[in-house]
Amino acid sequence: MDLHALIRAEAPAAEQQRALTAPVLTALVDSGVHRMIAPKRYGGAETGLPEWSREVQELSRSDASTGWTAMTTTTSSSLAWYLPTDAADEVFGDPRALIAGTAAPLGKAVAADGGYRVTGRWGWGSAVAYSSWVIGGTFTPEGPRLAVYPRADVTIHDTWHSAGLRATSSHEFSVAEAFLPARRAIWPIGSTPGIEGPVTIFPYFSFLAVGVASVCLGVARRAIDEIEALAGEKTPQYATTRLAEQTGVQIEIALMEARLSAATAFLHEALSAAWDHAVHAEQAPDAVKARLRLACSFAAGEATEVAQKAFAAGGGSSVFESSALQRCLRDAHVAAQHTVVSRRMLETYSMLKLGLSPDMTRF
Repeated sequence: MDLHALIRAEAPAAEQQRALTAPVLTALVDSGVHRMIAPKRYGGAETGLPEWSREVQELSRSDASTGWTAMTTTTSSSLAWYLPTDAADEVFGDPRALIAGTAAPLGKAVAADGGYRVTGRWGWGSAVAYSSWVIGGTFTPEGPRLAVYPRADVTIHDTWHSAGLRATSSHEFSVAEAFLPARRAIWPIGSTPGIEGPVTIFPYFSFLAVGVASVCLGVARRAIDEIEALAGEKTPQYATTRLAEQTGVQIEIALMEARLSAATAFLHEALSAAWDHAVHAEQAPDAVKARLRLACSFAAGEATEVAQKAFAAGGGSSVFESSALQRCLRDAHVAAQHTVVSRRMLETYSMLKLGLSPDMTRF
C-alpha cells in the first residue's frame, strides 16, 4: 500500500489509541522519513529544508499526528550533525533508531566523573514513546545543553489527553539521577559541529518553527480537500441545491484557497532565502531570520482560520468522529498553540523593522 494511503487508513485507529499504529511507524522508518535531514553517514538523505517542509506538509495532509511525528523526529535527527562523531555514532549508528524530545532546559545536572548526573521532567515529549534515544534540554554547570539519553533511562508519564494531535503521544517524561556522558551534551549555537553542512549554518531555533508551520499548512490543505469533496455530495437539510452550487460556499472555498496558497508561498519564499544563505556557508542576517519566523507564525494562524472555515462550511456533517473536518479543526488549533509560532513572533519582526533591537537569540 502507498505510504500516504496507509497513513490515512490507519489514522482513525491511531486517534483512538492515542499513538501511531505499528504499520505506520514501520512504514515511516522503512521509507527513511525520520532521517530526511540527517547526514548520509547515518543513513540520512540530507534533504534541503525547503523540500523537507513540503514533505512534512504532505505527510500532515494525510494525517496531522503522523506529520507531526515525522517533523519532530527529523528535527531531532539534526543533532547528528552537531554531536561529536563518537557520540553521533553511538546515537545514530542504527539507521532505524528514532530520536525525539524537548529542548527546554528542565533537566538539572551536577558534575560527575566523565559527565553529569541529571534529574528532570519535561513536557511535550512528542514521539518519545517511539524513540530509542531521547533529547532533554539540561542545565549543566557550563550552561544549557541539548542532552541525549538512552530510552532505558527515561520514564514516560501518560499525560497526553489532548484536543488534537492525539496520536503524537506527546507525554511528559523524566530521568532520575541518569548518567550523562559529556560527549552527549551539546549546545548547537556557537559550537563546532561534528559534521559540517548547510544544516549547521541554518538558524537552529528556526528548525522547529518551520516544522510546526509546515504541519499546520498540511492540515489546512486536508481541510480544503475535505470540504471540496463534501460540497460535491451534500445537499443540506431544507435546501434544494448541493453545497457546491451555493454561492456562499463557492466564495468561502475560493478565499480558503487564496489564504492557504498565500501562506504556503510566503513560507517557501522566506525559508528558501534563509536556506540559500546556509548553502553558501553564510549566517542568515537578522532580517532574514525575522522574516522567516514571521512566515511561520503567519502560516500557523492562516491554517487555523482555514480549518475553522472548512469545518463551518461542512455544517452538521463536520461534527461527527467519522468526519476528517473535525479532526483537522482540532489538530490545526493544537499545532498552532506551539510557542514557536505564537503571535509574539510578530512583535519581534516589527521591533526589528522599527529599529527597537529585539532579542534575537532564539531566532
